[in-house]
Amino acid sequence: MNNFFSRRSGRRSLLWGTAGLAAGLAVAVPLLASAGTAGAGKHRIAAADQFLKATYAPVKLRTADDPQEVRYDISCLPPDGNAEGPGVCDGGGTVYFRAGGGLSASVSLQLDPAAQAGRYVAAVPTGIWNAPWFSYYAVIRDNTTGRTITVPQGGSAAPQLSFAMSGATIDLGSHVFGATRPASARVVDAAWGNSDGQVGLEDGIDQPAGGSAFDVDGAGNVYLLDEANSRLLEFSGGGSPVQTPLAGLAGVRADLRINDAAGTAYVLEMANASQPKPLLRAYTMQGGLLSSSPVADAAAAQIRLSGSTAYVSEYPSSMWAPVLQNNGRTPVDPSVQLGRAAPGAPAADGNVVVLSTGNEIRVGTYAPVGATYQLSSVRIKNATPVADIQLAQTLPNGRLVVVFSVYTDANHEYEVAVLDASGTLVDQFSLPASEWAQSMPLSRFRLVGSSLYELGSSESGVFVDRYDLGVS
Repeated sequence: MNNFFSRRSGRRSLLWGTAGLAAGLAVAVPLLASAGTAGAGKHRIAAADQFLKATYAPVKLRTADDPQEVRYDISCLPPDGNAEGPGVCDGGGTVYFRAGGGLSASVSLQLDPAAQAGRYVAAVPTGIWNAPWFSYYAVIRDNTTGRTITVPQGGSAAPQLSFAMSGATIDLGSHVFGATRPASARVVDAAWGNSDGQVGLEDGIDQPAGGSAFDVDGAGNVYLLDEANSRLLEFSGGGSPVQTPLAGLAGVRADLRINDAAGTAYVLEMANASQPKPLLRAYTMQGGLLSSSPVADAAAAQIRLSGSTAYVSEYPSSMWAPVLQNNGRTPVDPSVQLGRAAPGAPAADGNVVVLSTGNEIRVGTYAPVGATYQLSSVRIKNATPVADIQLAQTLPNGRLVVVFSVYTDANHEYEVAVLDASGTLVDQFSLPASEWAQSMPLSRFRLVGSSLYELGSSESGVFVDRYDLGVS
């Protein structure tokens, strides 16, 4: 089915703004092993020093010319337990596949010593690769200690999904830097500082951090998260913003989502020195804390809303897990969050999956239909290298808006592509990457109604620009 934007019946779910959803590696969180002995002829590794983790680029959307394989990188201590020595991790594992029609297979990971990345590879059996969709997960093993982890962490209960693409292909050509579209309006302009109406700055990794995320409600009111000052700033069009203190906010980079219909503001705080895992908080619009919940995925970095449930995803976007239900009032036990996770960002018209592959963006929307799935998809090619997918979301008229990074060694901008229901390009333009201060990686854009909003910053402060797309 090539109509990417048709409405579908089935389970409601949400979008990753990867919106997202972003390209890159999904991370299995390092695990500390219990005391144990290494295999015969290998040195003992102190229990406190044992670790095992794996990264992989999910094959969410595939084409006929893609390599028929899945790849992982495995990190663990070498058999002698010396992290600084010449030894290498003795890793391995098994990938478990399942497709429609009862097809299933298990394939051992093999080391590809010539690979620069994804050094452990499993060939996907042809019958499964040629199916319209298949699911898979891996059990990664440290052969020295016998320790294992599962990727994604939900395992067979919440595996990764891979879909064969059959939709339209759009070629955008080479990106022209320096020809960005002017904003329709600047709807937020706030100076750095700690006084009323200002936005605080904190120390960052390579640059200061402040104004980490924003959201826009259905009426066009803009909400800016001033995490350094533990408050929410509401800009309603002219005059000073309404300032709402957020009790308990730790002042670390965080994501923000507003459900104005339910009167709930969600804040996702990153893990920090005093908080070993991310924490999702739900507030009333007056700043009262409704509830909070630890997030099982330590790499969680985004929030998406579907109905009365708030989902979070790791960055780069891979699996989306429910964390707070009942409009922020009911936490989901962390022990079951990952078992209920889905590979696509939940959205009203189907879960959204995305992938960027060097010079190509892939976007798909899928929905369950009985024992199978219905997919709509599109490929966007660009002669200029592409990076993170900031947003992939449909307009009220069914057109798709995709925002992604384009870059060279000297330049970085965002490109916006608007496609109609047949996959035809109806608009294309670029926006500046105004990123003087750090914010959440995938919290720079919001699409509300027929307007696209961008969060930016400069040496003087934080701003939000609105771009009217001229369609409804």
